[in-house]
Amino acid sequence: MGELFGIVFFDAFKERSSDLMEQEKWQQLIEVEKRTAELLKEHLEPLGMPCPSSDTEMTKQGLEQAQKWIDLAWGPLMEALTPWIRSYAEIYRRYADGATEHRTLWNMVADHEEALLAFVEAEGSGVGDSLEPVRGFLKRYL
Repeated sequence: MGELFGIVFFDAFKERSSDLMEQEKWQQLIEVEKRTAELLKEHLEPLGMPCPSSDTEMTKQGLEQAQKWIDLAWGPLMEALTPWIRSYAEIYRRYADGATEHRTLWNMVADHEEALLAFVEAEGSGVGDSLEPVRGFLKRYL
């Protein structure tokens, strides 16, 4: 469900942006969320866990969260996203490190959040290719 939230959340910013480079960055973040959702679905549905392609509540929550930051300029937006994404990255890494089952899946979930975090941190600092960790994630999890 979190990936559905993320897709809607990032898409709200992409649709709002008139900058083609920003739109491409948002699209790459959307691709990370989509790929993560696909991989989760592949592994969880055989275990009896339904993974819908859309969810009204997640759509609502994603749009509501985006609206809180939608009017921020790029730099302040990246600064606002950094601690928010970091908190999820830390949670998912703890789950992955402590997993006794499905460790590969937990690592993928942690990796996806860490790629998003590395992106916003690089955008915030202006150092390096911010999309490198995003492309790396997508390449590793083809």
